[in-house]
Amino acid sequence: MTKLSKILNIVLYLLLAITLVFAAMFFFGGEVEGAAYTTPVYTNAFLNWGILLVFLTGGITLLAEVFNLVMHPKNAVRTLISMGLLLIVVLVSYALADTTPLDIIGYQGPDNVPSMLAMAGTMLYGMYILFGVAVIAILYSELSRLFK
Repeated sequence: MTKLSKILNIVLYLLLAITLVFAAMFFFGGEVEGAAYTTPVYTNAFLNWGILLVFLTGGITLLAEVFNLVMHPKNAVRTLISMGLLLIVVLVSYALADTTPLDIIGYQGPDNVPSMLAMAGTMLYGMYILFGVAVIAILYSELSRLFK
């Protein structure tokens, strides 16, 4: 093991330990008094930790990709094509998203507005498209082996 991989393993186990602490707080930390539904006390902390992990992962991924572009400029075209395809998926997902406010009985919250509905719809359709592409890629790779 190199020194970098040892450090990365330590960071990985540290993040896992913190996540387990937040999960334990979420599941065993009690419930909000007087809530209409069962609501754990530490829901916001658990969700904020998850959001932080997503943003850290996205930031590290982007930094690694920029570093890779600087170190290997010959591969820049391939990287730009893949980023362009991802942008096309996002734009198609946004075009498919519906912004009509939902008629939810008893809900008076601030999230039933066109901007939030467009974002949620974009994410859902984007995940559907990417899942479909992944399934097709798996099928293609497996079936192409049969004919070789």
